[in-house]
Amino acid sequence: MFPERWDAFFEDLEQQFAAGREISHDGLASEQERVRIAGLTLRDRLCAVRTGGRIVIGAASGTHRMRVDAVGADWIAGTEEDHPGFLVARIDALDSVQFAGEERETTLAGGGGDPLERRMTFGFVLRALARRRVAISLGLVRAGQVAGTPMLAGADHVDLALHDAGGAPRGSEVRGVQTIPFRAIEWARTRARSDAGAFSPGSRLGTVIPRTTR
Repeated sequence: MFPERWDAFFEDLEQQFAAGREISHDGLASEQERVRIAGLTLRDRLCAVRTGGRIVIGAASGTHRMRVDAVGADWIAGTEEDHPGFLVARIDALDSVQFAGEERETTLAGGGGDPLERRMTFGFVLRALARRRVAISLGLVRAGQVAGTPMLAGADHVDLALHDAGGAPRGSEVRGVQTIPFRAIEWARTRARSDAGAFSPGSRLGTVIPRTTR
């Protein structure tokens, strides 16, 4: 009788130990997941959105429904549903992001994105547009917009030759040059998708591509 009782006793202990170990393992896994998620940045989650995925971004200037085409070091770019141009938005200037229902859970996996794009800052984008004299509109953090052509872009600012949205930086069309810090900019938008050149979908970012005729 006694050996049978001890067998039952030890069997019960083994089951309790196994259950405790499983709970401990699950708890550790949950804690590791919480730590991992705590380290996720908004950029990480945006990188996890597949190319062509749709998001809605909110900023002081309004709401933008866009298809994601690229994510850089500190910006996200794509095509808006209600505008023909190419939008490049500073991630730090966003007020909110709405992921599509099926994408939201996926974004928690995070992602590093394209290694080349990861090194490209917002300043890199503006310098590329300045080299090609691409007319753009800038949405400002404190609301409002300005239109013109970037003449040069420094480490943290851009010189914008001001002219009407449909104009060009020629003679009397230029109303002056405004120097704008990057931190004051929410987004930059080209007039047409093709104006983005090397930043357009289907093109290799960072390469020099001649400007196409619209």
